[in-house]
Amino acid sequence: MKNFLLVSVLSTALLVSCSKSATNDNSAGGSTVIVPASAVPGTTRTALTTNFPGATEIEWQRNSSSSFTSQFNQNSQRHSAGFDDNGHQSSHSVICLDAPVPSVVLDAFRANFPADSVYEWNLRNDGTWKAHIMRNGVKYEATLSATGTVLKFERSN
Repeated sequence: MKNFLLVSVLSTALLVSCSKSATNDNSAGGSTVIVPASAVPGTTRTALTTNFPGATEIEWQRNSSSSFTSQFNQNSQRHSAGFDDNGHQSSHSVICLDAPVPSVVLDAFRANFPADSVYEWNLRNDGTWKAHIMRNGVKYEATLSATGTVLKFERSN
């Protein structure tokens, strides 16, 4: 029920601005681990490519509930989708409406913040990317250049 309420609130936020996906913020004792595609069951990877043909820059996370969350680019947007081990899709949201996040920015983020999950990406007017992350219930923001250089990392207001 708690997850349903969280998804409902986040879905409403989608109508107002760049969507926030239902990524676990670790404040309720859950955890999310970044995993390589090879650690994701084939049925789950196939479900992603079937449901989201043309998805690129795919990243996978394993949640404490034995489910997976993928983040990927498609149709000029950054998306997040949840799947179980059998490939059943449990959620989908748009993380950023501005543009797909370039691979050089994603790679730099993952190299600098390997244990963090992004719940929102924003392309700023100056061409930089802002990643919004949650650590132990505290919001942080990382600003990266279009070439992947980390320009700033700070606690969000």
